[in-house]
Amino acid sequence: MKIVYIAGQLTTGWDGKDREYLVNNVRKAEQYQIALANSGIGSFCPHTHACFHHEKGGTAPDEYYYKLGMEFLKRVADAVLAVPGWENSKGAKIEVEWAIKNNLPIFYPHSPQDIGNIIEWAKK
Repeated sequence: MKIVYIAGQLTTGWDGKDREYLVNNVRKAEQYQIALANSGIGSFCPHTHACFHHEKGGTAPDEYYYKLGMEFLKRVADAVLAVPGWENSKGAKIEVEWAIKNNLPIFYPHSPQDIGNIIEWAKK
């Protein structure tokens, strides 16, 4: 099974108070995660992996999650899916740049329904 790393905006631009801002970013990424799963494609989504830990008692700083995401990208990912708006994200820009330097395929779908080229790639 090929694994697609989902890169997109999560906390960049967040004021630290507006929970709905984070919820919207998580839901946006999660739609891609679900579309991939429904197509039988594995994924890692840092949004669903790490968001809201602070509400559950987590005290790790954002930098911890950036580093953790990069480790998943480096060790597990076969490709990157850049969620629309990724270019507004500090972390996603770093992830996409790393993927480019390391010759990982990068997909830029316009919507969760626009993953045909990822499905085709994953079946190879």
